[in-house]
Amino acid sequence: MNGRGGPRDFWERERGSALRPTVPTGAPAHGARAPGGPSGAPALVPAGVPRPVGPPPRTGGAVAALVVALLTLAVPVTGIALGQFYFILLANVPGISLGVATLVKVPDTAEVERFLRYTWACNFAYIAVSAVLAAAFALLVMIVLGLPD
Repeated sequence: MNGRGGPRDFWERERGSALRPTVPTGAPAHGARAPGGPSGAPALVPAGVPRPVGPPPRTGGAVAALVVALLTLAVPVTGIALGQFYFILLANVPGISLGVATLVKVPDTAEVERFLRYTWACNFAYIAVSAVLAAAFALLVMIVLGLPD
């Protein structure tokens, strides 16, 4: 990129500011800051409190991972509806619990990222194991029913 509008520039801009020239006309001297926030409004953070340095936690990704983990409950619910109560053992308990833990840790960006990775790993592993078991079950049904080759 040409130095403007890149990801780093996005996170380094002040909140609520739009893309603008690097040195706007009438700006204070280099290194000096105008009092208050952008457009002369009072600052949102008091002077003694440090500003956050990284991107905000990915709460949208955390919610999506939890929703996918909850959707994986379709497999045990289907098994229970068919009268096979041992399907409750196939519940994605680690994925759901890690998804909830991810949302609980929302203010801490590093923890959210770490738990988000764990939640997605559990979800993908659960889906892969479910697919393998479904394929094995389908193969078993074809063998038992003696379907033609």
